[in-house]
Amino acid sequence: MLATEACAVEKRIEKSKAASGLTSLSCCLFYLRYLLPCRHMFHEHMYGATKLLTTNVWRNFQQMFQECGFEVYTHHEIVKVDTPERTKAERASDNRPLAVNELMKRTRDVYWKIEGNGDENQTNAFIRDLKSHLEPILRYAFLA
Repeated sequence: MLATEACAVEKRIEKSKAASGLTSLSCCLFYLRYLLPCRHMFHEHMYGATKLLTTNVWRNFQQMFQECGFEVYTHHEIVKVDTPERTKAERASDNRPLAVNELMKRTRDVYWKIEGNGDENQTNAFIRDLKSHLEPILRYAFLA
């Protein structure tokens, strides 16, 4: 299953899909069902900004199965927790700061990737483009 997921990255690239920008190991149904890295994690690790599949992460996967074997699957179940219903506006309010943080992190990651290439012209062009796109937004914030 792991080999299939790792090889699926090639198909994602053929379809011009970019790395998903994952920042944690919580991802899709494959991960939730099998508790193993999925194609999105492999793609992010190989071609994205975040190296998710570190030595420690692999060690944790191994230890999980060493301690429990396949029982990890038989005892893996969804637990329903009753929580008070939240309005759509409350959920949106909680998600806005997360969205801004994610955008800022992705921007920093791209900057450091470009900076790491050592091309000063490309780095300056990135900063110039970023500034030209952000200036109207930041100016609007002071007017509001």
